[in-house]
Amino acid sequence: MSKKLIALALSTGLGLLAGIPSASAGVSLFKDYTYGTPIDKYTRSAGYYDCSNTEQKGRCTDNFNFVGEKFTAVLYFREDKLDTVALIAPYKQSLYPKVSAALDKSFNIISMENEKSFLDMVTLRNTATQEDYVKQFVAFEGAALKAGDLTYTYLEVPDTVGYADVDAIMRASQEDVRRAAVRLVRDTESTSLIVRFELPNVSHKHADESF
Repeated sequence: MSKKLIALALSTGLGLLAGIPSASAGVSLFKDYTYGTPIDKYTRSAGYYDCSNTEQKGRCTDNFNFVGEKFTAVLYFREDKLDTVALIAPYKQSLYPKVSAALDKSFNIISMENEKSFLDMVTLRNTATQEDYVKQFVAFEGAALKAGDLTYTYLEVPDTVGYADVDAIMRASQEDVRRAAVRLVRDTESTSLIVRFELPNVSHKHADESF
């Protein structure tokens, strides 16, 4: 797994503001990966290897199964405790629909973005007609995919109706709410899909405490 992709997995979906912080270890980030688990658990004998970069400690494992496909799982740590889980795989046309269908079981999409633009899907959901919603979604998606960089961000909430925007729904979210960012990114050689799971309210609290 290239260092560039691992770095992209770390940055995926970080542009959003987090809400009310608090929460603790013991919350599942993704499957059996629990927030706050010590880094010492993820050893070479357990199938992990060191994929740290200059900014973050990381452990990776290959051939991780999700939605019937193989991913590289990338684990990031803050103060040697598990903070974020990302999955990386070569992109193929059938992959995003599988990931989206899996997330749709308990998550709702709240935004779409790339390096230049941001579309607040919460605002759009609550102000646009269904026809206009679909039209803007498709237009933004098409332009971003053409440019080779698109992130869909989901929040584990039952619905987005009744909230003014992304910031409002984040502020109202429970302290251990999960966020998933799905990024499609293309470079000169290939296209990859990155799925990142985090607890934004908890991460936001720790970031504030570091100053």
